[in-house]
Amino acid sequence: MVSRRKSDLLSNLPDCLLVTIISLLPFKQSVQTSILARRWKNLCLETTNLVFKESEFVNLSTDTETIKSKRSLFVSTMCQWISSFTGEVIESLEFSLSEPVSFEKAIVSLTEFAASKQIKNITIDFSSPASRKIDVIEHLVTLMHYQNTKFDITRIFFNLIHVRNLTICSFLIQMIQECEDPMEMHDAMEARHLVMKTNLHANEFVGIKIFLNSCPELESLTFHMDATERIVRVSMPLDPKAFWLTNDTYACLERTLKLVKIKNFRGGPNELHVLKYLMRRGLVMEQLDLYEAKGLNDDQRRLVLTAAEEVQKNVERGSKHLRITLHKA
Repeated sequence: MVSRRKSDLLSNLPDCLLVTIISLLPFKQSVQTSILARRWKNLCLETTNLVFKESEFVNLSTDTETIKSKRSLFVSTMCQWISSFTGEVIESLEFSLSEPVSFEKAIVSLTEFAASKQIKNITIDFSSPASRKIDVIEHLVTLMHYQNTKFDITRIFFNLIHVRNLTICSFLIQMIQECEDPMEMHDAMEARHLVMKTNLHANEFVGIKIFLNSCPELESLTFHMDATERIVRVSMPLDPKAFWLTNDTYACLERTLKLVKIKNFRGGPNELHVLKYLMRRGLVMEQLDLYEAKGLNDDQRRLVLTAAEEVQKNVERGSKHLRITLHKA
């Protein structure tokens, strides 16, 4: 009786509300709604929030061949879905895939789809899941794999020019450096809010500057420190301190960037080098938020406090309106 009442209640809802409900479901479950009844068959193709997550299809603890098969199924299902999409408006798109190489064509198609629908909120994540442990040998094999694979992301970012809220991973920050003359590879991006999942590793430094240069209207910048991010390219050794002591500046630092956040802040040297640069060159910065990482021991917490105090008291500021806040875990 209860299930029938629920069914009748859903049946009485207009299609626009059903689409809203389906938009809140994970991708796999939203597709499954198409078999509920004839009326539901194509409603999932009108959803307004798209979340394509590899983890819904692939169990990374299984054997390699099964993982490859399930990953291919995931990508092909996604491509089939976007080719059949009948909706008009998409508010957000999130896409995660732990091994993007060999799926470049599908990824470009997805970003072309996003551009055609003028999606303003996009997350692209090629991170390795936190639950998956990668040993040294596997890391070296992976590094060689990416170095020998031509993965051109120029077309991907060309399709993201009009995105307003963009979240990217370390893979893209590193690989954008492989493009020929990356500082001039496309028109200015319209991003107002940029989130970088990163380790702030030296291999990412040039990529970070490329994005600062490419987003002249950036208003907020968030570094989401993520220990699971992989190093996928070999770069020339550089001195992190010297790299960020440069006087290079960008339009967003001079005119629009008001908010900077570091999530999972640990007070490491590279975090401080980047922060000092942004504080020195950020002429209109108003707020710097440092979010302490969770699960730290006493020594690690003291390091965070020491680093926050140094930033608060001993760093040159380009903006007299800058406020600095440490948020305890």
